[in-house]
Amino acid sequence: MNIQKLKYKLYKGERRTQTIKKNILGSFAVKGVSILVSLALIPLTLGYVSSEIYGIWLIISSILHWLVYMDVGFTLGLKNRLAEALAKQDYEKGRSLVSTTYYIMTIIFVPTAIVSLVVSPYIDWCSIFNVNQIYQEDVLKTVQLLFIFLSIQMIVNVFVAVVAAFQKVALSSLFNVIGQACALVIIFLMTKFVPPSLSNLAFAYSLMPVLVVAAASLIFFNGRFKKVAPSIHAIDTRYIKDLWNLGAKFFIIQVQIIVLYQATNILISHTEGPVAVTQYNIAYKIFNVLVMCYTIILNPLWPAFTDAYTKKDFTWMRRIYHKMTRIFYCLCLITIVVTLLSPILYKIWIGDKVEIPFTLTTAIAIYTLIYCWDSLQVLLINGIGTVKLQTYVVMIGLILHIPLSLLLGKFLGAVGVVTSMSIINIIYCIFFTTQIRKLLSRKASGIWIQ
Repeated sequence: MNIQKLKYKLYKGERRTQTIKKNILGSFAVKGVSILVSLALIPLTLGYVSSEIYGIWLIISSILHWLVYMDVGFTLGLKNRLAEALAKQDYEKGRSLVSTTYYIMTIIFVPTAIVSLVVSPYIDWCSIFNVNQIYQEDVLKTVQLLFIFLSIQMIVNVFVAVVAAFQKVALSSLFNVIGQACALVIIFLMTKFVPPSLSNLAFAYSLMPVLVVAAASLIFFNGRFKKVAPSIHAIDTRYIKDLWNLGAKFFIIQVQIIVLYQATNILISHTEGPVAVTQYNIAYKIFNVLVMCYTIILNPLWPAFTDAYTKKDFTWMRRIYHKMTRIFYCLCLITIVVTLLSPILYKIWIGDKVEIPFTLTTAIAIYTLIYCWDSLQVLLINGIGTVKLQTYVVMIGLILHIPLSLLLGKFLGAVGVVTSMSIINIIYCIFFTTQIRKLLSRKASGIWIQ
């Protein structure tokens, strides 16, 4: 395809469609680098620490990354409300929404970090994480570092929601890639000059993403996003209730995400141990490449659907949904091929450092497809803002996942934990596929449209 044909396809269609195409194209370029860096980080990290220590790091970081989901949904609420304000070109309201969200995040997470640092030395972290007591001192340092960096990250990540509301999803992805690349360089240098330790690993992984987003915030709020740049004078506490009403619904959904997805490492650790956590994460990384590619296409749809729903453009929304369904079918075929080739891919990627059971690979492949289909429905529903049904349905995951994982894990190990996630996501798919189709056909009523 020559340059002229590429430009024609890129600029063909409505302005909203053009924006999505540009974001997808830009995100693929950025995420391509991100995937390579992410894949390179694992063998490099395994070369710095043992598979056991790496498994411990994954357990600790996954649990403390729950903090990322504990913003009470305010940043997701901001994404929707700011996108609506931008659709109406109400920049004064946009500035107040942004400023107020920064204010809320600061008063939540500065005290959180301080309390965490004071309390953490009195907690037996090794028992919580089910790891050997010889790691107690290093685990404590790691926990404290992550508490500090994740609390700061929660505040600076308001900027990422602003970028998404402007329908600049590819741009927000770039910050993460730069942070990952810097972490890769730091870990490489540590393999040469610094003794292996959990706390050093935590520092390398956590510092750079925070610095990159903070620097980007300063640059863009003084440039492209100046119209909605935060200001102390623009803080309007009246918007807290508006952000909370939508954000609280997202918060319940986020708590479910913690239980269903972020608890996986600790559940596997308790059923099989830290080495199984490493096996799971390596296998998951292979399929996460496919998830990332699919997510690249999905992410620009959230603010675009907010804009389309605000303007009642249902014809456009139905057309995009049908296109995304066809893309999902292609993803199914690719996932099957990757599963069959996985033993070869592991050999090329990590050599003989870790052995991955094929049953675990297959279980993750099945889960990947179910998760991606669910993600399509949920993201479009979130863009429309009709999330009340989700707050009830996700209670299924909150109640069932941990006992079901422990039950299946007793017989199947890590495969049982992954199977639990698949079963619960199938239930979600039934509800949310029904809801999005009702919404797009304009037949939704009652809780289906709330």
